[in-house]
Amino acid sequence: MRPKRPAREIDQMAEHETAAYLRRASITYLECCVSLMMTHLQREEVATILEQEADMLRRLD
Repeated sequence: MRPKRPAREIDQMAEHETAAYLRRASITYLECCVSLMMTHLQREEVATILEQEADMLRRLD
């Protein structure tokens, strides 16, 4: 039988795995949004919109 892990270690593992899941889910969601945009906008238009959004994000404090 394996020894029990301390609650703090389990909490840290849970936080790490939650953050990893949220990162993957966010990227997947973004990919879906881009795919949706591509169904009714031209590629260059999508690229321009995404570049504008990226610039806006970079300017956030």
